Amino acid sequence: LQALKRKPDLFLCSNLDVKAVFQCGVLSLKFPEAPTVKASCGFFTELLPRCGEIAPVGQVVHENGKALLQAVLEGIGGQASRSLMDNFAEILFALNKHCFSLLSVW
Repeated sequence: LQALKRKPDLFLCSNLDVKAVFQCGVLSLKFPEAPTVKASCGFFTELLPRCGEIAPVGQVVHENGKALLQAVLEGIGGQASRSLMDNFAEILFALNKHCFSLLSVW
């Protein structure tokens, strides 16, 4: 998360598998440990605003965003601790703000 804040063009590295990083983040949303889930939520709230400016990120979100939305809704629906609801809400807000057309399709 800190690396993404400081150097968002990290996702432009040719040897970085953006899809794998995205999928690890989605899986982390389902972990039982609150600090892990919170960090993963923070990762997505930093990543999603970059959908339009970093092509590899936009492509991965376009192709795999439905899985992210499903994980967020499962967390809100009871899988995650109530103390994490604000963190999940931030992801929904970022999806709504930066990926609205995709969000409505998912």
